[in-house]
Parts: sequence; structure tokens; C-alpha cells
Amino acid sequence: MRSTNLGPMKYRIGDQVRFSPQGNCQVGEIKVADFGGSLEMLGKCHSYDIMGQFNGRACLYKHIPEADIEEVLTSK
Repeated sequence: MRSTNLGPMKYRIGDQVRFSPQGNCQVGEIKVADFGGSLEMLGKCHSYDIMGQFNGRACLYKHIPEADIEEVLTSK
């Protein structure tokens, strides 16, 4: 495993956040926090799985890079 200097994760499981997958603004709750990112971005950035909405239905957005999260709306 590679050593990284990413620092601590900015967000926590349960945080309600605004994020932009592919440039589309969404609101959702962080369900999974991947320290160091998912396999495809391992060591480059932290990533999160966020439960949001897509066309009025619940949708789990996978591997959202930390930089795509714009703000915390509520924190647990």
C-alpha cells in the first residue's frame, strides 16, 4: 500500500452535503467515507458515497471526490 499525505478527511458519515457529480448540483447524505479514495483514485484524494436523489428516486452516488463536495448543510 502506498503512503499518502492527504491529511484527515473533511467530512463524516451522516453529514448532509451539497456536491456536484459531473457538474450537477445535488444534496445528499454521506453514507461511506473512503480514506485515500476508491481503487481508481487510490492515494490521490479521499472519496465518499453519498445518498441523494435522481429523477425523484433515491440514488447512491459512488466515489465522489472530496473536491466535488461544496459544503456541509448539516453535520451529525
